[in-house]
Amino acid sequence: MSTNPPTQVQTFALSMFTNAVQNVTGQDLALRASKQISQALENAASTIGQWQLVWGPGVLVGKDGYSVNTMYVSQSVADPSQYVISIGGTNFNSPIDTLIEDLHVYKQVPWLFNIGAIGAKIALGTAIGLLNLQNLRPAPRLPGEGTTLVDFLRTIVSNKVHITVAGHSLGGALAPTVALWLADTAQGLVLPWDPGKNATIGAQSFAGPTAGNGEFAFYSGARLGALLQPAYNTLDLVPHAWAEFGTPSLFEMWKIYEPNIAPPVLPKVDLSYAAIVVLVEVFRLLAMGGGYTTLPNLKPVTGSYTTDAYKSSTLDSLQKFLAQGAYQHIEGYYAPFGYDPNWMPASPPEPVILSPELAALAQSSSSANDFVAALQQRPTRQIQVGDVVVDAPKGPNDPQADRVAAIVQAAFAKQAGVNPPA
Repeated sequence: MSTNPPTQVQTFALSMFTNAVQNVTGQDLALRASKQISQALENAASTIGQWQLVWGPGVLVGKDGYSVNTMYVSQSVADPSQYVISIGGTNFNSPIDTLIEDLHVYKQVPWLFNIGAIGAKIALGTAIGLLNLQNLRPAPRLPGEGTTLVDFLRTIVSNKVHITVAGHSLGGALAPTVALWLADTAQGLVLPWDPGKNATIGAQSFAGPTAGNGEFAFYSGARLGALLQPAYNTLDLVPHAWAEFGTPSLFEMWKIYEPNIAPPVLPKVDLSYAAIVVLVEVFRLLAMGGGYTTLPNLKPVTGSYTTDAYKSSTLDSLQKFLAQGAYQHIEGYYAPFGYDPNWMPASPPEPVILSPELAALAQSSSSANDFVAALQQRPTRQIQVGDVVVDAPKGPNDPQADRVAAIVQAAFAKQAGVNPPA
């Protein structure tokens, strides 16, 4: 067994392959994703080495037919002791991703998988994503069909193995969270999956928003140590959420592209720049009081502002802000991590940093409170939470958030063998 984790060039590519079916709909997305991922692994082999798909992919499909969460496991051919669990990023075609798993940070769920994680909490959206990943099962005819991730892991730990959990964007928040869950349950109280202590677990994440509070960040670092390896592009907006202070943080977000995108000089009026301010204030309002803290070992990769992000010379400030953000969140990682988008046979998702629906809300809202109020007036959506379908919470002050949090906490408590918090 190699004592070294895979390189970030390898794990970044393996993460990006989870985007295989984000542009399409249907109930056969897992089968289609399997073909795309297998081909991408073959295409990228000269750069990242040979990897084989050994579990999955598992794909959660929303009621609109778009993928919500995607996950697969690959094994190194050169070093069979090396496994990478790859977790999909935000599908901007899916309102469940953009509105629920990404934005539900105003409420938190306690980390119940280890009594040593005193005070540790994660965002409700992250908790929903974690529970959904725990319940994913590959479709018939795929490796590991009908089994959960933990079911599969039990089959490989008779020998020493190194498991790295990797992800980009939403996957960049979920990957360290999944790694921590696996570390805490490997020899847990209920059905431990690695009783012989043969697995070493790490996480390599890219472009991830902050998943939890300061206690969660501290515990993650203590538990995973040097094998916790998050990275971010300094000009990527997403990693600036949801920490309120420090670097990266929400406080820095609105001025991240100065002087290229800067406030208008009075008396000139630029309503689109005002929408940027509203948008950032919305994020700060949602995260307020959560104590969100970036993970230890966070590695900055210096970003470079580029006009290549703009398809038109007539964009207003908000359009430039979102277009630059989209570029930095996706293409901004390609060169630093040696990624070739042509490895993926499917057309890559259109680079997006915010759904058009939320961008329109920012433009039509005069304040963060107006934005949140408009968000809560939208029609009720249904979401998958573990093994049940429920009405999605609409935002702060919605009692449904407490009900959904209780469902998630009960599921986590059952896994951990503890009583759910009162």
